[in-house]
Amino acid sequence: MIGMLSKLRLRVQRQTLLTVLPVLLLLVVIAFAAGAPARTRGTDAEALTMIDRAQQLLERIGPDAAAEAFAGHDSAFTDRDLYPMLLDDKGMMVAHGWTATLNGSNLNELHDIEGKPFIREALDGVARDGRTDVTYRWIDPLTGQVARKTMHARRLVLNGKPYMLAVGVYR
Repeated sequence: MIGMLSKLRLRVQRQTLLTVLPVLLLLVVIAFAAGAPARTRGTDAEALTMIDRAQQLLERIGPDAAAEAFAGHDSAFTDRDLYPMLLDDKGMMVAHGWTATLNGSNLNELHDIEGKPFIREALDGVARDGRTDVTYRWIDPLTGQVARKTMHARRLVLNGKPYMLAVGVYR
């Protein structure tokens, strides 16, 4: 009788384990999936660190070499959805870390999807205060969807000429 109870108990435990284990595995997968978007996004602190690194490099190599230094999605200055931008004080894109075809374009009057002249606002902010943060709506390069983005920007003087160095963070 004791042997039969032990076998029955073992069968019940095995059945419970086979039922519970897939549920636990599913919960682990859901937990990792829920955390995945956070890992694919750059943070404000990481953006500011990238600006510091880019500034240090630009102070050594100058603005003429910025486009090559920032170019390509595999460059040292592209990290997930973070990338630097260097514009002159008139809004001319000197170096764009994600879309090199923007280099040489005047973006002074560029507006987001809601009509906000975010480049002009950032240029005005860095000219006035030396640094600024501008939030606007833009297409997220990782999802292709419109999202809120905050551009962290600061004023640099390179070879005696003022520039704006910026890195944006998608929200």
